[in-house]
Amino acid sequence: MDWTNFARSMFTVLCFASFIVILLGAYGKKSKQRYEEAAMLPFMDDEYASGQAPERASNGAKQ
Repeated sequence: MDWTNFARSMFTVLCFASFIVILLGAYGKKSKQRYEEAAMLPFMDDEYASGQAPERASNGAKQ
């Protein structure tokens, strides 16, 4: 086995390991609360619903 094929094999193993780590981070128990909170954001009451417009744009731009 030459070095090129060995490097390609190691790169494939590294990519697969990275994929597994990302999956564990996304579907782990610690991230469940964060995703549930993010899913409820459209339903939360904000300043627009109460009739009060914010003084500044949410992205920091001047109005």
